[in-house]
Amino acid sequence: MRYLQTNTKNRPVSKVFVRSYAETMRKGRWMLNGVPIVFDNDGRLIDGQHRLHAVIEAGIPVEFSVARGASPDAFTTYDCGRHRNLGQLIAIQGAKNYTQIASIVASNKVLVENGRLISNAHSVGRSFTKTTNDEYYKIYVADAAEYERVASIIKELSAGRTRILTGSWAGGMYYYLTHTGGYSEECVRAFFEDLYFKTNNSDVVMKLRDMLQKAAMSGRKYTAEMLWALLAKTWNCYIKGECPRALVYKTDLEVLPRLITKQQILDL
Repeated sequence: MRYLQTNTKNRPVSKVFVRSYAETMRKGRWMLNGVPIVFDNDGRLIDGQHRLHAVIEAGIPVEFSVARGASPDAFTTYDCGRHRNLGQLIAIQGAKNYTQIASIVASNKVLVENGRLISNAHSVGRSFTKTTNDEYYKIYVADAAEYERVASIIKELSAGRTRILTGSWAGGMYYYLTHTGGYSEECVRAFFEDLYFKTNNSDVVMKLRDMLQKAAMSGRKYTAEMLWALLAKTWNCYIKGECPRALVYKTDLEVLPRLITKQQILDL
């Protein structure tokens, strides 16, 4: 219990993991394996809270190694016990909407590297690479306030409405367009307000909104490839002031589109 009193900056506790560990301890199957309970150089617990809670729940003594003096930032590199996902690392910092923020960070990174959120056999460009939690976390910390702000905007736009896009896609696209794409906040916000509110400022966005709502109401689901193609085509038409007669994507014939950046518009 004394150790847990220093547990002032850690991820949310999973009751499922605590119960599982406690049951293992009660059965005498918990072994001293060299993985320590870790405290940072300020004396705060940074790894081992689930094991310590399990000891309390099991009600029996269990032996652990203890390590002290670790860097306060070391928690981003730990993969022992309950695996830390990016959302949990962000939650430790006290951010609201941490799950959605994590998905926005990941989606934006993919967009920065590829200009699209998915790939297909006809796409040209680098393949998507695996990114560690520590890498994602550093990206988040570098612009935490903005990621949190975008997550709040998407939450506000989508509240109580027919689901148009996942928060991951909408938020990743919003952040990418305003930070890497070179577009103003007003321009990007107007696009998403058309998509979510049907403000009728853009005919091409209205076409996409109607297609997505009809699909949602009928229970029909677009494939991820088709959905991305329609979304990217809509943005590209919107920013160029175009409105095709119909939004279509021929899976077997077309290359999956990328989002057009402002610089690319200027270069046209």
